Amino acid sequence: MSIFRKILIYSILMVLLFSCATEKPPKPQTSDEDEWEKLAEQRKKEAMDPNIVKYIAITFDDGPSVKMTPRVLDRLEKYDIPATFFLVGQNINESTRPVLERAVSLGCEFGNHSWDYNSMNTMSAEKIKEYIDKTSKLIEEYTGTAPEFFRPPNLAKSDTMWEIIDLPFAEGYLANDWAGMNTDAGKRAELILNNAKNGAILLMHDVQPEPHPTPEALDIIIPELKARGFVFLTLSDLFKQLGVDPNQKKAWQLVK
Repeated sequence: MSIFRKILIYSILMVLLFSCATEKPPKPQTSDEDEWEKLAEQRKKEAMDPNIVKYIAITFDDGPSVKMTPRVLDRLEKYDIPATFFLVGQNINESTRPVLERAVSLGCEFGNHSWDYNSMNTMSAEKIKEYIDKTSKLIEEYTGTAPEFFRPPNLAKSDTMWEIIDLPFAEGYLANDWAGMNTDAGKRAELILNNAKNGAILLMHDVQPEPHPTPEALDIIIPELKARGFVFLTLSDLFKQLGVDPNQKKAWQLVK
């Protein structure tokens, strides 16, 4: 082999070795879990800063009711904010039509909360499908829009429900404002305000047995959150604003 060829081969090898030595290692991939934790921490820090615009969704379960739902609608209208109502199918009828029409006029949206108040986690697939389908049908008939979310009664879930129900499940931060909790308006407001951060879903009830001071709690919650820089959105708009697909795996944790 000539000296020229040896030099040429040596030069090529050195170039290759130098390229390998200086090539940057690939960046470690960030897992979804890491991303969710990072976002959760960021939103906690933002929560108390009134100079940062934050987004939140307030939701109500167990209606509609001719007597009780209007008390919540009065507050929504007073403070000019929308909400998402998870409706119970057996409560949707001609008597509650005006209540739903008023909610529509205020920019509210509606989710499916099953046919009645019974937990669904022990129901058969056939019964689950029946309850969901007939409730969704009535929601669309009386509000003009199909529900985009489902909230399980009593937050009870099962694998069968996940398989049968073709709607994103939505939970939320509780105000402990259902029957037997014995919380007054101040305590309910305190629980909500303590969990308020960018992207939070607040879970309250427009319908529960008397006394039920959740409407009075809204007179504390809404002005305070507005003062902290929160903007109230419907649940579907909250997911859109945050760039989160509600159908993706663990979408609840990402928004929460």
